[in-house]
Amino acid sequence: MKSSNMKSMKDLVTNVNMTEHKEKEIIVDDFAKNVINKVFKELSLILPAWQYAWKSDDPQNPDKVLNAAKQQWTKAFIENDICSVDQIKHGFAKARKYESDFVPSCGKFISWCTPSPEDLGYPSEAKALEQCVTHRNKVKMHLDSDASHFIQTLCKCVDWWVMNTANGQNAVNVAKKLFREEYLNLIATYQEPVETPSQRLETMDVTKKRRSPQQEADSRKRGMDAMALVRAKLKHKVN
Repeated sequence: MKSSNMKSMKDLVTNVNMTEHKEKEIIVDDFAKNVINKVFKELSLILPAWQYAWKSDDPQNPDKVLNAAKQQWTKAFIENDICSVDQIKHGFAKARKYESDFVPSCGKFISWCTPSPEDLGYPSEAKALEQCVTHRNKVKMHLDSDASHFIQTLCKCVDWWVMNTANGQNAVNVAKKLFREEYLNLIATYQEPVETPSQRLETMDVTKKRRSPQQEADSRKRGMDAMALVRAKLKHKVN
């Protein structure tokens, strides 16, 4: 998810002063301020009741609450590794679907910035496990599997001995945790294979190898039926 040309929010922090009894004071550079200002401006355009979230009661300092909120959001972004503009854009997309007119909490917006596997086009964890089991069973029975390349790759990463021998709730929880780790690690690094033009043009030999005996028999029958139809038409024309 991290874009190479995007500046990390952690890199935007120029100084963090800590004392034993005081809260962290974060000083950011102009670029960081522009990023946070853009986040708040975008939210104010999306959510019409935004002013109620950061309204100040101090007439001498009308931006007091707003500035404090910006500092807290900056800290939250850093603490939760919201470190690319792509993530923030994903948060904006979720905000545009938000049914409320009011600004969400900082934590909710951060959750919006972290896309789920389904948001990225992958099956859910439960669905992925189900598809892995189905694919593995078909392979063991020498049957054709329509599993995606992602599922096939995930199957190779999973420790199936741990999965199959899990007995008792603790062991099942450990097995699920290990599967989840492999599942998320693969999502973070997965790249869909690029098919070459020659791979798209399957030869008859390649196609035949993928056919089951029943499919081969059905193909022969369709061919014989087609030939019989042609012979019948030719015979009718001669007569």
